[in-house]
Amino acid sequence: MNISPLYSTLVFRLCLFLPAPLVLFSQIQQPNRFEKERKYSDEDLTIVPMATDGLALVFESKKFKSSNQTWEITLLDTILQKVGSLELEIEQRNRLIGYDHTVGMVYLLFKKDDTKGEMYLISIDLKTKETVGYEIKPELNFQLTQFSKVGKNFVFGGYVNFEPAVLLYNSDNNNIKILPGFFQKETELIDVRVNKNQTFNALTIDRGDRDTQKIIFRTFDSSGKQLLEDITDIEGDITLQNSISSTLDREDLMIIGSFGKRKTKQASGFYSLQVNPFEEQKINRVYFGQLNHYLDYLKPKKAARIKLKSLNAIEGGQIPDLTNYVMPFKIVEHTNGFLLLAESYTASSSNQQSVYSPYSNYPYYYSPYGYGGYYPGNRVYNQNTGYSSDNNMPNTQDIKTVQSVVLAFDAKGKIMMDFSQKLSEIKMSTLDQVSEFLLCEDSIHFLYKKESELKIKTIDLDSGEFSEREEKIKLNDVYDEIRMERSQEGSVKHWFNRAFYVWGYQSIRNNSKGQVGNREVFYINRIVVR
Repeated sequence: MNISPLYSTLVFRLCLFLPAPLVLFSQIQQPNRFEKERKYSDEDLTIVPMATDGLALVFESKKFKSSNQTWEITLLDTILQKVGSLELEIEQRNRLIGYDHTVGMVYLLFKKDDTKGEMYLISIDLKTKETVGYEIKPELNFQLTQFSKVGKNFVFGGYVNFEPAVLLYNSDNNNIKILPGFFQKETELIDVRVNKNQTFNALTIDRGDRDTQKIIFRTFDSSGKQLLEDITDIEGDITLQNSISSTLDREDLMIIGSFGKRKTKQASGFYSLQVNPFEEQKINRVYFGQLNHYLDYLKPKKAARIKLKSLNAIEGGQIPDLTNYVMPFKIVEHTNGFLLLAESYTASSSNQQSVYSPYSNYPYYYSPYGYGGYYPGNRVYNQNTGYSSDNNMPNTQDIKTVQSVVLAFDAKGKIMMDFSQKLSEIKMSTLDQVSEFLLCEDSIHFLYKKESELKIKTIDLDSGEFSEREEKIKLNDVYDEIRMERSQEGSVKHWFNRAFYVWGYQSIRNNSKGQVGNREVFYINRIVVR
């Protein structure tokens, strides 16, 4: 199956991030900037995006009171003006491992280093600045992989002795409910995701049967009552890898992710599976070589040669040799279907066996209200330590993100069109999302940050033509000059509507008279797409 280069423009005659259509934008504006001066010894800041509630900056300070460490919270509005601040006294052994946001509230999750699953949850009222703390003691050796607020409760996904577990915590009565049906050997918890109607999905893969693995999708209400279960056999020649589910922006549910050959660590393509417990469903596959633009990051002759070889293998009933490391990051739902943002990367030979090792395939988690529910700095949870800085994830020198891809699926999960942007081999400290995209009227726009520059690619959906341009990260003062930017920190993230934000760390010199030396800053710029 070779995908048509042009899809019905009716699908795309909308801007996904706006309630009404807009004129195709022709420029990127940076109307606002926030700076916080820092020292080399300071800990890095964590950004909690809160849609139209603004941003919360969480900072582990060097101040102590008795046995407690002080954490500073700075609240910014949607134009990056400071609107409040507060301090939290947290026991020194605790570290921040997750967060989430609901309208008017933000939640910070801490974990003690020397306890078996014991956590400390703080809720913050954004209007009154009132804080409430909760000690969560599962009394299990619980290793966290997912966390989010659902209804009046909190849902936690993770592992107990290498078996998947989903817990529900009620802060009103300090009660922990262990959901049944998850403690299964040789089973992997792939995704826990909250829907827009305050139900939540849990996705697992049963890998116990050598011949037939199964993907199991369950939906629960906010109290933990199971509403549906859908079990699908995985064909014997493939294994499913990273997967995420949609969140009921539409009335249907879709699972999208990557797949590869059995007993392999790299992906051969993307798959989709429509959730329907009343009818037998088949996993839809598309191989990399079947996509029109997946190989655009290669030289044209090499891409054409690889694609032809892949198509010949598919025609002969074989799985193509073309494989990549791929991470899907998010699904965007719209009237006519689904869009998947994923990125391809390379890893050194020393770590290729560990990137997709069993029980470490956790995708990044996005709450219904925006980015959230994952480790500060956009890091992935890992079941061994609660976050990604352990030996199961490649280090900074091992990962280079080479391209960003967006796949358009129809309502049944069939791929209709694909787009891509070649990245400048971005090195990151962990396997982080590098790029973002905006689909608006007749064009799709990719954005990513390369040190102190924004890279933008605009693709016209009707003609297939594209343009690429660069824009400097805007500074506050005309006399300011960027002397250095930390190359492995910072990125662009969608915020709300047409607004994005870009963040990083810079060393800045002011060249006006009387200014001496450089200042080290953490910065956030608001980006508006016009």
